[in-house]
Amino acid sequence: LAVGYTLYIAWLAEGEEARAYLEKRGLPLDDIRELGVGFAPDRWDGVVSALGKERIEARIGERAGLLKERERGGHYDLLRGRITFPIQDARGRVVGFGGRALADDQEPKYLNSPETPVFRKREAFYGFPFALEPIRRNDRAVIVEGYFDLIALHRAGVEETLASCGTALSEEHGK
Repeated sequence: LAVGYTLYIAWLAEGEEARAYLEKRGLPLDDIRELGVGFAPDRWDGVVSALGKERIEARIGERAGLLKERERGGHYDLLRGRITFPIQDARGRVVGFGGRALADDQEPKYLNSPETPVFRKREAFYGFPFALEPIRRNDRAVIVEGYFDLIALHRAGVEETLASCGTALSEEHGK
């Protein structure tokens, strides 16, 4: 997951369309950096190739939720053509990713990493490490549905905000 995180951040520098989209959504560069927002180019093999260069087998990338197995063998990049949002645990470790499609005809519009041994959507929140201290300080948590909802509230000073990654709020989230 760390390799994916590093790649997505680096690819944002090359992703003119992605940067233009984020600018249109009103995201300043400081917020993009702080929240680890990245970009997965609309390529089938970007992550596959990068993992290969690091001598990481594609099946490991699949298990981490970065790749999907092709029906005819091999793997492809799961989040290609999307703005990426790192989903972190309370300690700040990346456990999964969310992706927002850039193309109008790309479905689904939002796509999360699949369930993995470390990423369980019913327990995960986007923005967790950034919200912990503000939650303690303000004695409340504000829960929103999506990544951009969290970013908007964060920018407005409501830093105790968590996003449920587009999933329904669950009992596990409450715990």
